[in-house]
Amino acid sequence: MEKKKLFIMCVVIAVTASFVTGLFVYFYQVSQIKGNDILLGKGSYQDIQKYMEISDLETIINENYYQEIEQDTLVTGTLKGMVESLGDPYSVYYTEEEYKEFNQQTDADLVGIGITAGPYQKTGHLKIEKVYSGSPAETAGLAENDVILAVDGADVGGLDYESSLNMLRGPSGSSVKLTVQTGTEAPRELEVARANVDAQRVTYTMLTDQIAQIVISEFNGNCVEEFKNAVQFLKDQGAEGVLLDVRGNMDGSVQEAVSMLDEILPGGLAAYTVGKGGAREELTVDADYFDIPLVVLVDGNSASAAEVFAGAVQDRERGQIVGTQTYGKGVVQSVIDMPYSGGGVKLTNALYYTPAEKAVNDGITPDVVVSNPEGRLTFETDAQLQQGITALGEMIAQG
Repeated sequence: MEKKKLFIMCVVIAVTASFVTGLFVYFYQVSQIKGNDILLGKGSYQDIQKYMEISDLETIINENYYQEIEQDTLVTGTLKGMVESLGDPYSVYYTEEEYKEFNQQTDADLVGIGITAGPYQKTGHLKIEKVYSGSPAETAGLAENDVILAVDGADVGGLDYESSLNMLRGPSGSSVKLTVQTGTEAPRELEVARANVDAQRVTYTMLTDQIAQIVISEFNGNCVEEFKNAVQFLKDQGAEGVLLDVRGNMDGSVQEAVSMLDEILPGGLAAYTVGKGGAREELTVDADYFDIPLVVLVDGNSASAAEVFAGAVQDRERGQIVGTQTYGKGVVQSVIDMPYSGGGVKLTNALYYTPAEKAVNDGITPDVVVSNPEGRLTFETDAQLQQGITALGEMIAQG
């Protein structure tokens, strides 16, 4: 009798074990289909624990906070907080509404007023770096170094410069109201039309009988072909030295910048990126280049591709960098759709480095530091330009 009971108990245990094992295998397979692995061991417990911590905090807030909080608000705050915890100002989580707006900002049907601009003294206001010839901005009387304080009555102070710039964009033919300040003058109100401006990103001229200036406002559009035309201009005019002006240049493609460096650098490394796991990708130029003394003018609003450009000239000892410390934005980014919420996330997945292994994100330190006065500049009052001319004169004299 006892043996029979023992046999029955063993059968029950075996069946139960088999059933539990079958359930586990089933849920494991289902989780695999859904892309959610069931993990065992310490790691699994720690994963569960951290998500329980988030859930517990939500409960504590709901039970103790003095106001009612929507669950969606807490979820959004959690997601944004995860990205903000990276400590990277260029990585951003977008809600569904923000992501739609972000994507609309790249809509080809939205146009600006014909300027390039960057942050003014880290206030969020916009300092105009260049006004394109024939643009609505020029017609309205805007000029370089003017500061945009408000757009359509909304103070842009405290916003990141990209958000401020995007407020200037809209359908072609519409207008935007700006509050603008020139130097220490009282702010004034202007209404400026929006239009699709066919801008020339690279302009050039002879400053003296020996020295030319090439201004690169953006590394976008047809800039590479325009730069090649500028180099041919130097040859045709018999220029003995050139100022390459990338002040206020915050926008554009690093690939375009490297293509332009190919015209003035000897063969070799121009820059490289380092991504996850130390993955390295080199950007190089060939050996065919125009050998002429160079000075690159930079300022606090020289960013991204402009910094890669200046850093390559400096590290390859092709010329002197004159101006002030650059902005410090040397990142490679990707934009990824969130799978369920309709939102998205912009993440930095690599950093740019100069040939001498300096992180572009730290900014480029000029060889000669020169600051300019506030307000609109003239040829005579542009201290950085004048220093560049002096430096080139010395280079030319030395042969």
